[in-house]
Amino acid sequence: MQIGDLIWHFTTTVRKFIRETAPEFFQTRRRIVLLGIGGAVLVLILAFVAVLMVQGHIRTVKSRAAAKELADSFKPLAISPEDFFLPEEPDALPEFIPERLPRDTWTVDDARPYWTDPLEGNTRLWRDRFKAEIDTLMEGVP
Repeated sequence: MQIGDLIWHFTTTVRKFIRETAPEFFQTRRRIVLLGIGGAVLVLILAFVAVLMVQGHIRTVKSRAAAKELADSFKPLAISPEDFFLPEEPDALPEFIPERLPRDTWTVDDARPYWTDPLEGNTRLWRDRFKAEIDTLMEGVP
């Protein structure tokens, strides 16, 4: 027998099964067929869920390993608590030391080294500024 004859014989047997035997089988044993198909679908769904869970677990393990490796690479850079927190404040403040002794009364000669006249030498400059500001204010008045 040649290969062509084998193929022809196989296809005719399958056609005969589909046309004659299968319809009778499905009609007489409908409950068994439905239970078999349902069981096969259930097994396929469970297999699919199992594959997804295994893949998720593998990804989780890989990501945890990568995260641990990254965290371990930063361990030498960790900040010590002494550097992270501010030191305690001292209880006692340093004593205030004035640059001169306080006086009860002042004379003109005592105040002269500390006094600077704001208009001295800049009288024209201040007058021009004040005049410009007053002119601006007066323009806004109806």
